[in-house]
Amino acid sequence: MKTRKLLAITLCLSLLLTMCVIGGASAEDVQTIRMWSNDQHDQKVINAKIEEFNETIGKEKGIAVEYTVYGSDYYSTLDVAVSADQGPDIFKCNKIGNYAEAGYIIPWESEPALKSLVDRFSFYNAPGYGEFFDQTYSVPIRVTTYGIACNNEIFAANGLELPTTWQEMQDAARVITENGRGRQYGYALAMGYGSYHYFYVTLANGASTGDEYFNHTTGKYDFASLSGFLNHVKAFITDGSMFPGFETMDGDTARAQFSAGNIGMIGVMSSDVTTFKNQFPCDFEWTMIPYPAQDAANRYKEPVGVSMSYVIGNAAQKGGYTDKVAEFLNFLYSDELFVATNDAQVDISILGNEITSQSTNADLDPNWIRFSDMDVFSIKYPNPDSNLTIEGDTYQDVISKIITGVITDADAALNELDVKYNAALDAAVAAGKVKLEDYIDSDIAAKMQWTK
Repeated sequence: MKTRKLLAITLCLSLLLTMCVIGGASAEDVQTIRMWSNDQHDQKVINAKIEEFNETIGKEKGIAVEYTVYGSDYYSTLDVAVSADQGPDIFKCNKIGNYAEAGYIIPWESEPALKSLVDRFSFYNAPGYGEFFDQTYSVPIRVTTYGIACNNEIFAANGLELPTTWQEMQDAARVITENGRGRQYGYALAMGYGSYHYFYVTLANGASTGDEYFNHTTGKYDFASLSGFLNHVKAFITDGSMFPGFETMDGDTARAQFSAGNIGMIGVMSSDVTTFKNQFPCDFEWTMIPYPAQDAANRYKEPVGVSMSYVIGNAAQKGGYTDKVAEFLNFLYSDELFVATNDAQVDISILGNEITSQSTNADLDPNWIRFSDMDVFSIKYPNPDSNLTIEGDTYQDVISKIITGVITDADAALNELDVKYNAALDAAVAAGKVKLEDYIDSDIAAKMQWTK
């Protein structure tokens, strides 16, 4: 009797094992892939898509993706893990060149199943972004666009039209401030936000000059081209229409004041569409506009850089499962996932209109549509800044000192930056740290041409 029971149990276990193998990979054949990022804004959508992958393609191919999202300590946590040879398999990286040189990450060309991704996104890639040492270590995945948010109620109450030029923006800010009588101000520039000079000064200036502070046609630094824009910013301060405390105000404080109805205009990024719905809800309508130009009849598209993208840790190569990593990366970079994050209004794919044209969401926020309109923005080549050795004040330091009045002769200071940075660039080229041709974009004039 006991023999029959034992036989029955054995048959049942064999049947269960057979069913598991037929339905997908057996438990011992499943490869866990660890993916890390600090992207909290799209975590809900990405988690859902990873769960879908694990239950379908992953189950079939023997792959289980574990996704971990960190907070502000992400990059320090990543450094510790990677240097201890305990890094994840796929992760966002802000030191791609350094990690590649150290052998912490592997080139995508080493895995044949990634060739189609490398080829499809090569138009958007460039040396200094995802390409290092003549190989691809990362493929661009999305962009962060920016602009000015205008409080529609404040503009209507003051009889103002949305500005298209620097002068119109300054005039609107002055009227809002004068009529606000200490309760409302025209404009806020949150200089406490670490990247304010990037999104709301140097990139914004590109709409009027056709390039950023590094000239991608000549391959030379041209900080002098910022002179007019910095005078424009200082005009808000001079006439009192800049929100008080701008020198140290961080981004969230500025957003909170805007959502409270205390500011007429504020610099914003595409992620703020959901920020003003969830974190700092607005009880009024607001409109995103491209940063006004010095001359509305002679404006350019606004340059945008590629957001930091994913790399592949060397553990996958050591463990012999880069093919499984490639399987998931092909899913992560698929139109299906891009459309999902677009329709959730959390990410703008690097593919731009190629993805937005596939949208199935009839209720997209009008501001999200404006942020994701890649006829307004142009993806630019990177600048060689990170490869230079700069003594004394950086350009960020000088910009801040000019805006706050610590430096009174802006033109002289900007000219000094040109001399210093171009000398550092020449030294980096001579030392072989920079290939100047990697930063020359012969097509930039056509890319930046305003066609709307």
